[in-house]
Amino acid sequence: MAAALLAAALAGAGAWVLVGHLLAPNHGPAIEKLLQLKLPDSDGKIVEFAQWRGKPLVVNFWATWCPPCREEMPLLDQSAKATPDVQFVGISVDDAAHVAAFRRTNATSYPLPITGMEISALGAELGNKAMALPFTAFIRADGSLQSVKLGALKEAELAHELQQLSASIKSQR
Repeated sequence: MAAALLAAALAGAGAWVLVGHLLAPNHGPAIEKLLQLKLPDSDGKIVEFAQWRGKPLVVNFWATWCPPCREEMPLLDQSAKATPDVQFVGISVDDAAHVAAFRRTNATSYPLPITGMEISALGAELGNKAMALPFTAFIRADGSLQSVKLGALKEAELAHELQQLSASIKSQR
């Protein structure tokens, strides 16, 4: 009887894992759309996301008018400098004049391409159903979505995600 209960429990657990896997969202098309983006920065230079294919990415959706977005920027910049094997990019839901003014007083070492609210649809496809800012997507070197974070990142959270992204590089080699 114990063996039958154990077998039933294992079968149930296996079915739960299988159903969870089958029902998990497929973010591949959204990541492919992201990698096809060509957006201007505040200087009018076009930032082509395809250049980062095969590299782990931290994609932060932000705006100058968003206080939590501005507050997390120094942490993101510091982390970008400390982890050169991971590409950071901050998609600004804003206009060039506001981003240029922000950059004059808040240097960032990573690109800040600019777009309008139309990027919200892509954010939603990546998991930002609330369509709120800040929103960050962590994408592994193999192009799969590692995780997403809605709201400002904390230092420990970001360190954990970066450790996992770095491990994705090693596992791909």
